Amino acid sequence: MKKYLSVVLLEDIPFEDLVHKMEKTFGIQLPYNNKKGRNIAEGSTDVYQILIIDRIDELSEVLCDENHTLEIQINPNVAFDYEKIESDLKMRFKNNKINWQYGIWSKTNADEQYRRIYPH
Repeated sequence: MKKYLSVVLLEDIPFEDLVHKMEKTFGIQLPYNNKKGRNIAEGSTDVYQILIIDRIDELSEVLCDENHTLEIQINPNVAFDYEKIESDLKMRFKNNKINWQYGIWSKTNADEQYRRIYPH
């Protein structure tokens, strides 16, 4: 099972502007496509697979979210260290003025607790 972190973003900007801001934050291109009514931008670094999910769902207003979401999937070939990854992300967010509410790590087994992170 892959380990990923879902981050609730507080950026109140159009999706296209958010994608450009995240491209600068991670130093990669994040092309996006409409997938089943929702714009999703995807890209990768040596450590992460990054997905930015638009808050607007073109299929129905009922399906829309309040916030954009950033999903970061950790490359399975990278030594996993919560603190190191969280520190790197927090620094990137701070340096690029990314507003976010919290992040929550996926569980890899039933005994594991959910782990949340918050901005400083």
